[in-house]
Amino acid sequence: MQKIAICDDELAMCEELRQKLNILFTQWKLPFTITCFTDPIKLMNSPLHFTMIFLDIQMPKINGLKLANKLREQNSFCALFFVTISKDYMLEAFELEPIDYLCKPVDMNRLERSVKRALARQENQLRKALFVQTGNHCFSVRLTSIYYCEIINRKIYLYTTEGTIDYYGKITELSKQLDQRFFRCHRSYLVNLDYLLEYSNGQITLTNGSQIPLSRLRHQEFLQTMMEYLTKED
Repeated sequence: MQKIAICDDELAMCEELRQKLNILFTQWKLPFTITCFTDPIKLMNSPLHFTMIFLDIQMPKINGLKLANKLREQNSFCALFFVTISKDYMLEAFELEPIDYLCKPVDMNRLERSVKRALARQENQLRKALFVQTGNHCFSVRLTSIYYCEIINRKIYLYTTEGTIDYYGKITELSKQLDQRFFRCHRSYLVNLDYLLEYSNGQITLTNGSQIPLSRLRHQEFLQTMMEYLTKED
């Protein structure tokens, strides 16, 4: 299910884009919902978890670029699109790694290509999984769903968006099965940098509220890895 948000202080612009997206997703026979916001603060405070967000840039209260930064902190996986009448913010906008920078009025063909690119990126993320064996049962866990991993007495605990999974294993072997989004911040912990909210006083805070200790020996490496990861190109 694609949960789409459109934020533009002009209701007519929201409705125009909503209709175009409705045509695309109906044509593709993909399940979707679209929520329109004319107040950017309401979007920022919304409890809904959106997979795609279309943002105007020039809005009252908070502009689209600042809003995008806030939304990235809450949901690092959402596909961002900027929709604006001005090209002046293009360079600054692309620092936030949007799917596209769409100029009003939005061209239908350009919109279709952009949304398809976002769907392909989502699919690529979902294909990446960790295979876990417990007894005679083997199953996969999406890497995107893992907040962090912990090892306690030879048992690995995966804290995920769906709950906690535990199995016997070694953290060194687990590290080899994960990708670059995971950082070993402590001898007993691996954190998913996609869920990083902040770091302060030796504690890594994730978007789900979990606090993970950072080893003093890994402090410098963590800061460097974090900066490289946050500024990486797709």
